[in-house]
Amino acid sequence: MTVPVRRTFRFVNRTLRPDHDTEYAATSPPSNDPAEPQSWAFTHLREHPGHTSYAEVIERPWVMWEEGPT
Repeated sequence: MTVPVRRTFRFVNRTLRPDHDTEYAATSPPSNDPAEPQSWAFTHLREHPGHTSYAEVIERPWVMWEEGPT
């Protein structure tokens, strides 16, 4: 005899906001599109409900230009 399994789901709204905690371990793949890492964060949260802190790593290229004699 099979006993039906009863499940309860709790639907909550989630949003990403700045966090000042500096302990992060999981990382998303690099992307030029900011929506891709955000989607990864929500997928990661579904797989690991306790992981609610994420860091955004931005690369900003800089170059030094020599202006000439002063």
